[in-house]
Order: sequence, then structure tokens, then C-alpha cells
Amino acid sequence: MNSIYVLSRPIILITSALMVIIHVAGAYLGFRGLAIPRGVGVYVSIYESLYYILLSALILFTLPTWLTALTITMLITHIIGAYAYLKGYLSNYANPKTLRYYGIYEFFELTLILIIIMYVIP
Repeated sequence: MNSIYVLSRPIILITSALMVIIHVAGAYLGFRGLAIPRGVGVYVSIYESLYYILLSALILFTLPTWLTALTITMLITHIIGAYAYLKGYLSNYANPKTLRYYGIYEFFELTLILIIIMYVIP
């Protein structure tokens, strides 16, 4: 186990805990056909992109291959998604039906984050 991984564990755990809170809220709202208010959503979208950049930089290649591939996919998705969200493109698709599907996506991402936490905890 390399020293960067060991030193980065507390950072990853703290940032992951906030991601869990964000995604529990996102899934909860999404399943009800609601969205996180834009005033908060702007900060959330930026935070999520930074989280996956941080995760990629610190521990990406210490994860199993399948989890590394999912993490890279989430990194790309969040960078593109944050740009689309900040530009207002995603508001065209915000309706109760699509937000319920988004709740499923948020739940999937919550599961991924919990798996990452399990790999980081010794």
C-alpha cells in the first residue's frame, strides 16, 4: 500500500461522507419527482466534479479494475454534467418523470460511493 493512499484515506472518507449525504438527498428528492434547488445544486455539481477529480488523483489505481472503470466514468459524467447544469441545459429535462429516473441514477451513485468507502476503510 503506497504512502499517498494511506495519507489520503481521511480526506477520501470525509469527502465521501458528504457525497453520501448529497446522494441520499438527491435520490430521496428524485424518487418524488423533485430536484435539489438550483441555488444549492450549483455548488453540489461543482463539489461532485471536484470529488471525482480528487478521488482519481489520490486513489484511483489502488481500486479494483471494475471500480476504477466506474470511477473514471463518473468523473467524465460529472465534468460534462456540471458544465451542462451550470449552463442551464439540464433544466429542459426537469420534470417529475425524468427526475424519478434521476433518483435511480443518484441511488446507483450512492451505492458506488459506499463501495468506495468500503475499499478505503482498512
